[in-house]
Amino acid sequence: MKRILLIMVAATMMFVGCSDKPKLTPEQHDFFTVMGEKISYMKPDTTVVLATTNKFEITNLDIMENVYQGMRGDVSIMNNVEPSRIEAFLMQVVTLKAQQDILLEEAKRQGLSVSKDSIDAFIEKNLYAPNGGKEAFLEQLELQQVDLDFVREDTRKNMLIMKYIDEIALTDVDINVSEEDIRNYYEENKEQYSLETASVRHILFMTQGKSEEEKIEVKQLTEDVLKRARAGEDFIKLASEYSEDPGSKNSGGLYADFPRGRMGQTFEDASFTLPVGTISDPVETPYGYHIIKIIDHKYGKTIDDVRDEIKRIVSERKKEAAFPPILDELVKSYEFKFTL
Repeated sequence: MKRILLIMVAATMMFVGCSDKPKLTPEQHDFFTVMGEKISYMKPDTTVVLATTNKFEITNLDIMENVYQGMRGDVSIMNNVEPSRIEAFLMQVVTLKAQQDILLEEAKRQGLSVSKDSIDAFIEKNLYAPNGGKEAFLEQLELQQVDLDFVREDTRKNMLIMKYIDEIALTDVDINVSEEDIRNYYEENKEQYSLETASVRHILFMTQGKSEEEKIEVKQLTEDVLKRARAGEDFIKLASEYSEDPGSKNSGGLYADFPRGRMGQTFEDASFTLPVGTISDPVETPYGYHIIKIIDHKYGKTIDDVRDEIKRIVSERKKEAAFPPILDELVKSYEFKFTL
């Protein structure tokens, strides 16, 4: 259901989607002073009702935070974009705001709530972790002049909407995932599920541009290092010392999870056919001689391997497809209409 919510608030920023008492910064006030010269109802010092429902109304002040973030505070847009296009964007924001507030009203009517612990867990997973931890996230908030309490309240409202969608709006919707649905999804994504990959470490001894005599010396060095590797010396250290492959030398010769068709044929044959843990005989490619140690093989997944995963994905998609008509009916029951 997260994707539904993201679609609904696509024109807004997460932290400003549900502001109850808009308070403009000096920069925002200047921005809307300029906008108000072309679109009179967006002047920052006046209140204009833009839309109504039978429960609440939406004013220009209610959407200013959203609009400012959606336009990234770029005043030049007012000179480079037709007012009609800006107004279309404003009406989209009004519609999204109304949908969001209607869902919050319904959640409240149903007596739904979210706990402090669940809010904390959501913020930790979805805000702190992806932004480099709590301290880094708080620094971002400070730069945006956003208070953490505001983020918490906004998160509560968004979680409340998701809870309403999951537990109320879609409870009577029959989401049947058939065997045909599962097979169709698997076939459409077969390349993803059937992908075979290998992970190896290798040591490259370059022969490109060398004379025949030099190539013989390189081959001898390859054989000597191979003996040391098979005798149990640390392969990573040997790769760091001897490999002439700039793409992997500093990582101990590692090439991880590459599919067939990515490497030269002889390199690929050794990588995919030798057992895990094996150290190959010298493998010749146009670059030179390689010693290859097989680290891992990953084989494609059958439909039975991923049946439960696919069922969850298809079910989620069907729920998402079922929700817009439900939302449309809700909006209609609230008698939403623009006043301009």
